[in-house]
Amino acid sequence: MNITDTSPISAVIDIGSNAIRLRIGGLSHDGKLDIIEAIRAPVRLGQDAFKQKRLGDEIIERAVKAFQDFRQLIDRKGIPVNQVRAVATSAVRSVDNRQTLIDRVRQATEIQIDVISGAEEARLVYLAIRHVLPALSDNNALLIDIGGGSVEIIVSQQGQITALESFKMGTVRLLTRFGQQKNNRKFIRFLDEFFSANAGKIQELIDGVKIDICVGTGGNIETMGQLGQSLLGNDSPCSLSYGDVKQICQQLDALDYQQRIEKLKLRPDRADVIIPASHTLRQIMKLVGKPDLLIPGIGLAEGVLLDLLLQRRSSTTQDALAWARAVARKFHCNMHYAEHVAKLALQLFDQLAALHELPARDRLVLEMAALVHEIGIFIRPDGHHRHAYYLLNAMPMIGISEQEQKLLATIVRCQRKRLPASDHELLKPFNKSEQQRWLRLVALLRLAIALNKERQNVIEHIHCRTDQDTIEILCTGKGDMLLEQWAASRQQPVVKQAFDRQIKVIH
Repeated sequence: MNITDTSPISAVIDIGSNAIRLRIGGLSHDGKLDIIEAIRAPVRLGQDAFKQKRLGDEIIERAVKAFQDFRQLIDRKGIPVNQVRAVATSAVRSVDNRQTLIDRVRQATEIQIDVISGAEEARLVYLAIRHVLPALSDNNALLIDIGGGSVEIIVSQQGQITALESFKMGTVRLLTRFGQQKNNRKFIRFLDEFFSANAGKIQELIDGVKIDICVGTGGNIETMGQLGQSLLGNDSPCSLSYGDVKQICQQLDALDYQQRIEKLKLRPDRADVIIPASHTLRQIMKLVGKPDLLIPGIGLAEGVLLDLLLQRRSSTTQDALAWARAVARKFHCNMHYAEHVAKLALQLFDQLAALHELPARDRLVLEMAALVHEIGIFIRPDGHHRHAYYLLNAMPMIGISEQEQKLLATIVRCQRKRLPASDHELLKPFNKSEQQRWLRLVALLRLAIALNKERQNVIEHIHCRTDQDTIEILCTGKGDMLLEQWAASRQQPVVKQAFDRQIKVIH
């Protein structure tokens, strides 16, 4: 083990659709992730989840038992509970009684399960990939994570995520949907038809980007890399060509379930899901021009572990802002204008910190809101604030929580026109203190937009002074700034409601 004596170790439990995995590890002296325990419990939650939308008592008992075994090992390693994180993905997201599982596990082990979104799952997988493949920053890459419940696809351009989507075509889900077919050919035809129905969405996600390399993660893709060695004579399990994937598909298809176990030495819970996984991978690679596939041997569990070990708030912030900019560009926003509104919004946030008393994390939410506030114009200029709200609520977001996403969307929704009352449908997701946060962030965004009213970035810097009655904003820049002064004064009612102050803009 290369972990330094002073480096803490942490534990992550990944509750997937096909298995529950434990990873224990730390950071080595050179900052690399060092896994010291990797254990897999073959608990297939997806079989219940995708068939009946509920977890049965038996599968919950098996999951709790796996957690108890993992907790014993975690305790033997001396890892405190605050350095343990459990994340659940597609199967648990899909069921009506997920809280039963969460409560049972917490009662038995004191471990809290976090149910993460498909977008957050993709971000964490990407974090792990970027850690082991720094060359990603020089290429356009398509990242493919094939799980039991979903397939996460990420487009990375020169090291930055520009698009991502979670598709409900995981291996256990497909087996449940199409049944265990005795005739492989018939089953594969079903798979191909299902993929064709989703191909347009994947092409839209790529949006004309030329993909240089694919990167594949998940146990099935790792198994395919190993089959590339054993069946095709490849030198390494860490890469496959499109031709390799096609040949592996053909050889797998020629064998029935029992033969895949006996001849290929596959685990029983791998021998069935490998068929939908291999054909999904083949179809995606074909769709994007048949680039080579890298298999780094890491995935969600390693990404969560890295996130926990590094407490990568700065990295998460960078990911979130890069994603916000990608969204703004996708909807053809004027980035020169949007970046300047964001700059003014941050100046207001920083200089009025003693007045607004908002948490530092809200600075990120405000900056993202400023960057994306005009995306609704792409749909229709009239009522663009409403269109932006629907877009931001519907699309995947990375680097922020689901609650922060709701807050972001609602801030952008209220960038103009009359503010909703506290009992309005828009504000129902927020309690009283969260509504106060929302109101103050809305006021700051509206002021930033007003201070760039002419859209010419004429105000270069602002300096704020406050007293018991007034917020005074001193502007420096070019021109007479009369339009900006007028626009800011129009926000007087919102500023008064948010801060109980009058607004005064001078230059």
